[in-house]
Amino acid sequence: MTHSPAQLAQLLPALLDAAGYSGIGILVIADRGNDLERWYANESAAAVLGYQLDEMLAIPPIELIAPEQRALVRQLSASYRAGHPVSPALEFHGVHKNGSSVTIALAIGYSLLPEHGVAYVMVIREASSQLTLLEADRIGLVGALAAGFAHEINNPLTSVLLNLRSLRKQLSLERPDHAQALRYLDDITTGSERIASNVRALQSLATRSGSQSLDLAAVVSAALRLAAPTLEPRAHVIRQISAVRPVGGEESRVGQAVLAMMLFSASGFDEASPAATNRIVIAVEQRGNDVVVEVSDNGRDLSPEETSRAFDPFFRSSARGAGVGVGLGVARSVAATLGGEVALTPRPGGGAVITMRLPAVDLPVG
Repeated sequence: MTHSPAQLAQLLPALLDAAGYSGIGILVIADRGNDLERWYANESAAAVLGYQLDEMLAIPPIELIAPEQRALVRQLSASYRAGHPVSPALEFHGVHKNGSSVTIALAIGYSLLPEHGVAYVMVIREASSQLTLLEADRIGLVGALAAGFAHEINNPLTSVLLNLRSLRKQLSLERPDHAQALRYLDDITTGSERIASNVRALQSLATRSGSQSLDLAAVVSAALRLAAPTLEPRAHVIRQISAVRPVGGEESRVGQAVLAMMLFSASGFDEASPAATNRIVIAVEQRGNDVVVEVSDNGRDLSPEETSRAFDPFFRSSARGAGVGVGLGVARSVAATLGGEVALTPRPGGGAVITMRLPAVDLPVG
């Protein structure tokens, strides 16, 4: 059964009250190729941006998005009308009634309309009010990396401590072997720099920052330093990272997306399979006006469920994604918010290929 916008506006309040969702911001937005149409909104949705409901209903939906992001919203909308996968979660900057910018988080469901239209049912709230999908996925990612990262820190720290003790002992005996003492100091310096590099990479993942121009090759390299203790016991990691044009985005979010891709790929190997025959190839390259990150592996073939549900929030199967529980939804959401996309395809000969495309920008890397 189909309903007109007017009928939907009458039905939804009763349905939401019955489901216990009356206090949650709900929007129903339709896109039939003539800009966005608001079919329904409730008081809670209007309150996110500081409006009364009747005030918000008088404003076209696109005008509630920050001016610098309106072109992106239209671009995403056109791609969804054309049949591209709809991201389950997005974040945008909205325009508050007082003129300030508010980060809004959207959880999205959708239904196809006749003549290539799409109707979106959105749960809306201010992103800072509680954990967003991306923040929750970040917790999962950090948890998945914690054991490997602790191991990565412990090894150089052990070297630092051993060399410090040896140096202290040598100096206490007043041996004139300064060359040996310098070698100890070099080992200490190398170990300390390795610790500092890993800590900086983890900080970039965990710390929110503003959108800026990014060197995606550097972001992927930092993510690899964090993921290596998890990836390398499972497979031989092959790096094919080229110099590329900068992309726009927030370093922590883009790094989060790349990590999700790497961990999903690493989960495609059986525990019993020898790591020497397993391969994970991580590539960064320029393709036209896009910068592409591609993670491929020769692990298990993708099951139909994994192919169809890998982008669901917190996807977990008995094979790929097992033990991680974040799926690839976070990667798709991050890429879509930046005007890009993420795709998952079978690898010829077995395994999977995860490809993230982000538009290049003509700005200096910040």
